[in-house]
Amino acid sequence: MSLVNFELFCTVAQVKSITKAARLLHMTQPAVSTQIANLENVYGIKLFERSKQGVTLTEVGEVVFDFAQRMLDLHDTMERKIDSVLDSNIQELIVGASSSLGNYAVPCSIWSFKEKYPKAKISLIVANTEEIVKKVRNDSVDVGLIEGPLKEDSDLVANEISNDELVAIVPGNDRWLHKTYLTIEDLKKEPFISREEGSGVRKVLEASIEKLGLKLTDFNVVSEMGSVDAIKSSIENGLGISICCRLTVQKEVRWGSLKAIPIENLSMPITYRLLFRKTKFRATIAKRFIRFMVQPDLRSFC
Repeated sequence: MSLVNFELFCTVAQVKSITKAARLLHMTQPAVSTQIANLENVYGIKLFERSKQGVTLTEVGEVVFDFAQRMLDLHDTMERKIDSVLDSNIQELIVGASSSLGNYAVPCSIWSFKEKYPKAKISLIVANTEEIVKKVRNDSVDVGLIEGPLKEDSDLVANEISNDELVAIVPGNDRWLHKTYLTIEDLKKEPFISREEGSGVRKVLEASIEKLGLKLTDFNVVSEMGSVDAIKSSIENGLGISICCRLTVQKEVRWGSLKAIPIENLSMPITYRLLFRKTKFRATIAKRFIRFMVQPDLRSFC
């Protein structure tokens, strides 16, 4: 059994629900159930009592939980001891992140990671998805974090770490106050501010509207911008509308300067992925960061 198995088991025990644990871990419910069943088969015991309200630890499950927590804590202590004897250059890590993640999610994860590993020296490079994939391939960054689709590549490992959705972003003024959704025709006629070529958001948008027989050129595109902040500022000033990840506009939506609106008959889920090269030697700090980022109970998005 690996530490990951015990971390999954502890998550289920803490939230008392396989469904909730699956959501936290960004796994399917059957996948979590299978991992728990495998753990039960290895030890020949029943770990949980199932009910309509969720799951609770059995008496022997409580014993396993106690030891699993101690093993995870001991592993944590071991890593800190390792840090005390590692050379400082081994603790250096270069992370590349696409615009949405790099500006609105990864900074908080980096600070959470540094709280756990204070000797880590992390540099963050922000570019669009296409550029980050290139940087991972040519070893300009140790780890990449991207949004949107990714072509299959035998040299890359891509772990899904979270999911989001694309929504229409409009000014938070009286004109849009009572608007509950946008139609495709609304999108086509309004001044539209698009992300640049190579953006993961743009690729998801183009793939989604292609299913409706449309192209981005069918929209009233008035500008292309490579900065999410520039797009948001333009929309706040009434210069058009756009499509963004919901993650990137949470603050403005709370403040009321922008409004996020779903689009009728157009679902646009988007996946956030962590990338690294299979064949690249990875220092201990890179391995820890990868393990940290794939665990939603550890990382923290801003």
